[in-house]
Amino acid sequence: MNTRKLFLMVTLALALSGCSEVASTQYADRNQAVSRQAVGESKWLPEWLPEDAVNIQETHDMDTNESWLVFRPTSGILTLPEDCTLASRPEMPDARVMRRFPQFARSAWSRASNYAGKFYLCPEGNAGRWVVHDEDLDLVYSRVKF
Repeated sequence: MNTRKLFLMVTLALALSGCSEVASTQYADRNQAVSRQAVGESKWLPEWLPEDAVNIQETHDMDTNESWLVFRPTSGILTLPEDCTLASRPEMPDARVMRRFPQFARSAWSRASNYAGKFYLCPEGNAGRWVVHDEDLDLVYSRVKF
């Protein structure tokens, strides 16, 4: 096979693979996330991230601006700002979309998709970030699509 055909095949394979740019970051706690300037307006972590949040994992797809957040509140209690309101279960992306995200986000998606508890909607920029506290695992799952 000549070099030109090989180049065309590789280029076509990459184009058809639907490559997306997914980035993931982990922080030991909120203090570490703040020190790395990852919390706040126009950042991937919301300003309301609790002071006691630990084991923070965030992933986002830069092509679709979809972000998943998972953390554990050390107090076992999730405190949200007053502008977060009780909401119905949000529409979840399908499994095909979730394949591009790391395992922790797929697990959060799976648990949240089957969760029978309370969902909250927190305003964030021009979007709403839904939040749920899985009390069985003491994990908080959150998703936003800007």
